[in-house]
Amino acid sequence: MVNLEILYLYIMPNDTSKKPIQPTESFRAIPVAVPKNLANIRIILFEPREPGNIGSVARVVKGMGLPQLYLVNPVPFQNVDAAWYMAHGAKDVLENAIVVTELKDALAGVQFLVGTTHRRRDMRLPPPVTAREAAETIASTSQDKQIALLFGREDFGLSTDQISLCQLTASVPMATKNPSLNLAQAVQIFAYEVFIASLGEHAPAEIDYAEVNALEEFYGRVTRLLDKVGMTPYNQEWETYLKSLRRVFSRAPLESRDIATLDMIFSTTYRHIVRLEEKLGTTEK
Repeated sequence: MVNLEILYLYIMPNDTSKKPIQPTESFRAIPVAVPKNLANIRIILFEPREPGNIGSVARVVKGMGLPQLYLVNPVPFQNVDAAWYMAHGAKDVLENAIVVTELKDALAGVQFLVGTTHRRRDMRLPPPVTAREAAETIASTSQDKQIALLFGREDFGLSTDQISLCQLTASVPMATKNPSLNLAQAVQIFAYEVFIASLGEHAPAEIDYAEVNALEEFYGRVTRLLDKVGMTPYNQEWETYLKSLRRVFSRAPLESRDIATLDMIFSTTYRHIVRLEEKLGTTEK
């Protein structure tokens, strides 16, 4: 019989001092430092329908150094095993994901919004760029500004109205029409491209982008004025007209001071009309 105690002592080194355990990152084939700008980028999932996808996205964003995950009206996932199983190693991200009921809540503080799509869109919308091209813009703009990447439902993607909110639309080129990418796969590709692009040197964007929600409030005031003066869009389709309005103003990025300047014109005009109506006794509530 082999004396196991003697065998153990024989194979153990005489020097029992232990080396400090190296951090996990040191075992990666290509160790990199996490770019600081990634903290300014949030991933927004609009109405995700699969708990497993939510967990997989949590794993993706942690692996790519993106700490912000927002979920807009998601399917219940907190008590679903698939979500936690797929979030292996990133359960902290899943626990800290911010859940909101409306998209505008997820866009609070966002100054530059990138929408993702896999299908051809309304010709009135700007044409999409590739994920790699978008990543360069995101890496540069996020140096000192809040950026969001918006992903739609697994079955429908983003609506045309949601795409029209975005300053930039991006897509992943593919060799065939089908099969389309799974939601988590799409997030992985975009997150990887943003991570790689962020490793380079980028000067902060010179434009002080207005917040997305502030832009939408501005467009609302413009349409309110147009309605007040009796302007009627073709077929009464205000939503369609609003898309065109966004497209016109998006040709040159609007800063906060630009909105203030334009607001002075539209708001003053609106108040002047209200005062005239009051004098004539025709004010509409």
